[in-house]
Amino acid sequence: QYVDPATKAAVLPTLMAPIEPQLTDHNNDATSLAHLTAVQQKLYQWEYERWERKDIDKTIAAKHLYLIESKDTPYERLTTLKKHLAPSDATRQRDLIARYKALQTPPRGKRVEEWLRSWVEITNMCIAAEVPETMGSRAQEDFLVACRTIDPEYGTSGLRALIDLEDAGTAIPSVEDYVSKFTTYLKRVLPLSTGLSSMAAELDHPRRPKAFANAIGQKKLDAALAADNDLRDKLDKA
Repeated sequence: QYVDPATKAAVLPTLMAPIEPQLTDHNNDATSLAHLTAVQQKLYQWEYERWERKDIDKTIAAKHLYLIESKDTPYERLTTLKKHLAPSDATRQRDLIARYKALQTPPRGKRVEEWLRSWVEITNMCIAAEVPETMGSRAQEDFLVACRTIDPEYGTSGLRALIDLEDAGTAIPSVEDYVSKFTTYLKRVLPLSTGLSSMAAELDHPRRPKAFANAIGQKKLDAALAADNDLRDKLDKA
């Protein structure tokens, strides 16, 4: 039975350390596994693995064992481990913010598929932790700005569409939806195995001439940029 390290020691029941299974539990004369039948061996191994999972010493990395060498009770061991190894909420938020900001610029030489997976994974963790940078539609906007580094046309058109949705008060797709669509787009224009270093030069849409321009969309984007300096700064840095 596990205890919550946040619980006060005074209100905890006394816990006994799990008893290590012995070969003699199955055969009084056994001194090795060879002395047990096949059925007895399986039962002993199951009991031993179950015991190991309950033993705190066996469930932490060897490099951290020194932390609990002088701790006798499960409560003392768990609270010590939490103090040294579990990050505070503030520390976790700072770590998530740093990881989220690192997503803003697709690193060259890194595969696109891995970068896209990171967007979903890290933004989900940030949203669960209520990181302000990912509230509302900010994460979607940041993702599209980052997409402009890979494919300027795709990222810009996505930002225009996002602005239209915000203006209309329409529900905005999740980050997962945006990542999924961008993944599909990239699969159609080049293999996902291609590195980012060569992506920008290869991502010319096959169905549109290079001189293509969406005047209405550009006008809306210009208006949005004029009203939102933060968005303009993001685009300038992308």
